This record gives sequence, C-alpha cells and structure tokens, in this order.
Amino acid sequence: MSVFRETSAAVSACICMFVTGCWLAWPSPALRKLEVQGGANVFIEGDEISWVVASLDVGNMVSPIPASYLVDRIGRKPVLLATGPLYLICWMLTFVPGTPYFLFLSRFLSGIGKGIAFSICPMYLGEIASVEVRGAISTISTGALWGGSLLMFIVGPLVSYQWLNTIGAIFPIIFFMTFLWIPESPYGCLMRNKVEEARKSLQWLREGADQLTIEKELEQMKENVEEEMKTKGTFVDLVAIPSNRKATTIVMVSSAFQRLCGISAVLAFSSTTLPNVGFQFFHVSQVIVVFGIVLTIGNFLATPLVDHLGRKPLLFASSIGLAISTATSGFYYLLRKDPEQAAWLPYMALVCFGIFHSIGLGVIPSTLLSELFPANVKSRAAAVSSIVFAAASFVTNKMYHPVQHSIGTHAMFFFFSMNAVIFTIFNALFIFETKGKSFPDIQKRLKSLK
Repeated sequence: MSVFRETSAAVSACICMFVTGCWLAWPSPALRKLEVQGGANVFIEGDEISWVVASLDVGNMVSPIPASYLVDRIGRKPVLLATGPLYLICWMLTFVPGTPYFLFLSRFLSGIGKGIAFSICPMYLGEIASVEVRGAISTISTGALWGGSLLMFIVGPLVSYQWLNTIGAIFPIIFFMTFLWIPESPYGCLMRNKVEEARKSLQWLREGADQLTIEKELEQMKENVEEEMKTKGTFVDLVAIPSNRKATTIVMVSSAFQRLCGISAVLAFSSTTLPNVGFQFFHVSQVIVVFGIVLTIGNFLATPLVDHLGRKPLLFASSIGLAISTATSGFYYLLRKDPEQAAWLPYMALVCFGIFHSIGLGVIPSTLLSELFPANVKSRAAAVSSIVFAAASFVTNKMYHPVQHSIGTHAMFFFFSMNAVIFTIFNALFIFETKGKSFPDIQKRLKSLK
C-alpha cells in the first residue's frame, strides 16, 4: 500500500500551518522595520511593540472553542479551509498606513487563524494516517510551521516591509487552491453518519490497498466512532471522565511548557535581542536564518525518530537540552560587561535551542493530542490545547519586552530554563509511551492508569 496520497493530503493541509509559521516569525524581521521612521508604512514604539507581538495570542484564545463545535457539525476540511481567506485578509491589513491599530487587528485575526489551524490540523492528520506512519505524518504540521518561520527569517532582511507581506500573502491562496481537492477525513465523515463518503475518502487515501483491507479498516473506524459517540463529548468530559482527565493533564501540560520554555519569544524577539556584533563569517540575520533551518530540518529528522525511538525519550532529551541552552544564554546576558565579550555564546545557544526544541517538545505535544483522546472529545481537547498554547505564548510574548528593559534579558532566559527543568520532571513521572499503539490500545492504557 502506498502512503503517497496520505502524505500529499497531509502536506496540503499543512500549508495553513506554514502560513501560521510565517505569522509567528513575522515580528522578527518586521519589528526592525517598524521601529525605524520610514522603514515601513507604520511606526511603532514602546508598549505598542509588545502588543503587536502578543495580539496574535489574544486572537488565538478566541477561535478554538467555536472551531471545536463547527468541526463536528460541518467537518474538519471546511473549517480548516476557511483559514485560507482569513489569512489573506490578515496580510492585506498590513498594508494600511498610518496607525498601528490595523496591525493589531491583523495580528489578532491571524491569531484566530492560528487557533483554528492548531486545533484542527493535528486532528485531521491523525485521522487520515495509517497506524504505521501516524507518528511521521503528525510531525509534518510542525515541519510546515517552522518552514513558514524560516521563510520570514530568510526574506525579511532582504526585502522591504511591503514585499515581505506580499510574499506572505501568496501562501493562503496556494493552501485554498490545493486543499479544496483533498477529501474529508474518514473519521470526520463517520461522525456525521456519512459512511459512503468515509469509504471514498479511505479508498483515495489508501491508494493501492485491496477492497477487503479498506472495508476492514472502515469497519474498525465505525466501531471506534460508534463506541466513542455513544455519549456526546463535552468540555466537562475532558476532566469528568478519568481516562480523559489523564489525557488532558498530559497534553495540556505538554502544550503549555512547549511555549513556556521560550519558543514564541525567541521567534519574535531574537533579531532585537542577540548582540549586534559583526563577525567575520556571519551576522545576526544570518544566524537567525540558521536557527530557522535548524528548526525545520530538526523537525524532519525527528519524523522517523518519533516512531523509532518513541515519544518519551525524545521529550526527555529535548527538555534537558532546552534547559541547558536557555541557562547558557541567561548567564551570558547576566555576566557580560562588553557586548563583544563571548558574543558567540548566545548565537551557539540559539542554534542548540532550535535543535533541542525541534526534536521533541516542538513536535510531540501535537502527536499526543492526536493519539490520546477518543473521537467524541478530540475536537474539544484540540480547542483547549490551542487555548493553552496561546495563553502560555501570550505570557512569554507580553512579558518579554517589559522584563528585558526593567530587569534584564537574563531574567527571561532563566525563566525559560526553569520551565524546561519542571517539564523534564513531569515527563518522567506522568507521560507514557504511545509508539506503535492503536487508538483502542492507548485508551485501554489510559483507563488502567492509577
């Protein structure tokens, strides 16, 4: 059986995550242009800077719950497809001159798109993938996310503010025009009692599989959905049912600490935080590009490792590495007396941060989300997870600029390091391995936990 169509569907769906990645990294090149008179069509300063960055997270907290209701009523595909026009509007708003409020609105609306993408894309990938490649397929979304960020890092220093936004506006159009032809997930069809549509979706996705194999998988899906949908899932069920409560604890804590370890703030503020010292072979903008490359390539290196080594060992290596790299940066900013003194150290720490984030904590929370929850509450869990991502991201993004100027940059990096240590302990005590397990096997394990 070929996995080409499964992969094609996943790649198409993940273009919306690529656009989300563009918006996550957009402040890094854009802030340098916005903080200079004449560098863009808008000039911002002071507290406006932190609000331009954090407005995305506010929007992100608004959309997941409405999206979770819509996704079970009209399907995964239509709701995800709607992010295409929404993101296009966001890019268009960046061209409005004279006032930062249109930038706030643009970032807020892009946060709404991010909330939808983060809630639904991992769910869609988990539902279209066969068991053998589910872990690998689920990591494509994070690869696309960092690919979008990498694009902003590369083109940002090379083009004007207007061209930066024009390039970004191309990708929502590509997403809409490609994903329009991809089928709904079989689980999404079955949840709306569209059995024949689910069969056609499965036939398309499992190209090369014989009809008997397809019917067997479809029957298994029907049994799973019927069993899980006997009671309609609610947000209360995420904590009221013991197995769901355990899954909720694992996924939400993992989601929160992914952001509390610093990735959002590092993406947004790296260009204005790193010491602006010209080295013989590289400059700030070039190192940030390397950081983006590391995030993207590291994600794709993690793709086979997730199913080969397992989720838990990668999370352990990731959190330990993040703790060390952020502590290194913290000590540099605390102890430096001259900007050129050991200026290579935060650059090296940034690259190491990218490596350790991408191999574990950057990809596995989304994988766990797609694996740990039954169908009747999965959309609710995805919504809450997206809100948790956004809330943790808002905390780090909004506090970074004020803390940097009132206490010092070192305080933020020690905060990130402390959070990585806390998550290492949580992973050791509470997260269990899901490698190679089917959805029913995972549910049995959750129900057996004390």
